[in-house]
Amino acid sequence: MIGEPLQVAELTNWQRASAYLSTDGIRFVEHLVAALVIIVIGRWVARGLARITRTLILRSKTDAAVAAFVSDVIYVAVLVFAVVSALGWVGFDTTSFAAVIAAAGLAIGLALQGSLANLASGLLLLVFKPFRVGDSVEIGASAGTVEEIHVFSTLLRTADNVQIHIPNNQVTQGVIKNFSAKEQRRIELLVNCGYDDDLPGVKQLLAGLVRLEGRVLGDPAPSVTVNDFVPAGVQLAVRVWVKSGDFADVRAALVERIKLGFDEHKFKLAYRAP
Repeated sequence: MIGEPLQVAELTNWQRASAYLSTDGIRFVEHLVAALVIIVIGRWVARGLARITRTLILRSKTDAAVAAFVSDVIYVAVLVFAVVSALGWVGFDTTSFAAVIAAAGLAIGLALQGSLANLASGLLLLVFKPFRVGDSVEIGASAGTVEEIHVFSTLLRTADNVQIHIPNNQVTQGVIKNFSAKEQRRIELLVNCGYDDDLPGVKQLLAGLVRLEGRVLGDPAPSVTVNDFVPAGVQLAVRVWVKSGDFADVRAALVERIKLGFDEHKFKLAYRAP
């Protein structure tokens, strides 16, 4: 008598299990298989879209770093969409899951807002290219040759061989001077001679010294003009055009030639002590 209720209870539980396996269990397995298929197809689509995007960006002659970053973003976005869709098929509340992802994304964005700003600025630099590797630039208070351009920072090498890392956010927010952007640059030297000196003779000397420098370009033509009257004497402006790569060397050579030429011709290289 005591065992009969237990036997009925066991039979009832077995019937319930059989009913579940014949209905909901089969449906769950079908949904699980569908979810796995969605993930597999989603991963395949994500890889394909990322590969196509990378190829198209590289064909447009955009920097490889931009192509890699954009293709990675597309891959992750498609894969996340596939995973969320698969979770919905097996019964998860995707609305809550999406809310968790959004909240986590917001928290990460707030925590990494400086890095994200540098990342966005790095992409702008790689796309619009205000300078390239090897260019001589001045960025804010730093000047040097561009060694590397990363998505987070730009590396400069100064004239005394010091490497400077500048966050890209500071690069895009400041003034950028690119001394290598143009093939030619103008050198302007302001030279003061004494009021008692022979002004035509000084101008002739300066013009002759300019002609002796073979790296000075003939077009645009160099010029020597009277620029102003200053307390130290008469100010003359020597303006010549050179190739951008010769700027520093030619300027130094002209300064030396002018000093030696004034000494030789007994002209007064006038200046006013501070």
